[in-house]
Amino acid sequence: MEDLTQYLEPSFGIDSGAPEIISLSSKLTAGCSKDSEAAARLFSFTRDSFRYNPFAPFSKIEDFLGTALLKRGHGFCTQKSALLISLCRAAGIPARFRFADLVNHNLPGRLGQVLGTNKMIYHTYAEMFIGGRWLKATPSFEKGLCEKMGWRLCHFDGSGDAILSPTDLEGRPHIEYVLDRGTAPSLPLDDMLATWLKEYGANAFVRWEEAAGDNTGSWPSPECAQRR
Repeated sequence: MEDLTQYLEPSFGIDSGAPEIISLSSKLTAGCSKDSEAAARLFSFTRDSFRYNPFAPFSKIEDFLGTALLKRGHGFCTQKSALLISLCRAAGIPARFRFADLVNHNLPGRLGQVLGTNKMIYHTYAEMFIGGRWLKATPSFEKGLCEKMGWRLCHFDGSGDAILSPTDLEGRPHIEYVLDRGTAPSLPLDDMLATWLKEYGANAFVRWEEAAGDNTGSWPSPECAQRR
């Protein structure tokens, strides 16, 4: 049987032992009798309480911690997944990172301009061990963003996988998974940064770093939503 100990403890990028994480997890899961119910509550909270922003800071491990997202209020897939994993572990639910490369066929303009591609390298989501199996859960896009962009909302009820949809609400191509990068109990930040630099190129990586230093504006822009 798989040893789940490492998926229940704090690790690099997962601050599940922080008092604010423990307190929040306990509050959100109060009254839950099953892990599936608790995980679903934690997922919905993480998905909808924090604005998806691909231009959140990302240069150091502190930028990815769940406690940092609680204070900042916005982040991208890796940061939102880190919070979800931290909350799950604090609730006694084994959780880990899962990584993939994907193509976003409906990518709002600025991110594609910054990176020079619609391929997202090292997209991150969570996996929770519930009912004897690992379930995928993707808290990236909040309800409000999906409504604005016409994207399908990712639902998780603790009984099956929840990954991003291949089509939007009008049936147009949206998310295409092209490479599975596997799982990890902690965040492989050095490899992620090196891979982003290699795959996107030095110029695009610098543009992304500079954009992350100015994250006060809305993403996507109102014009992107109007053009959908």
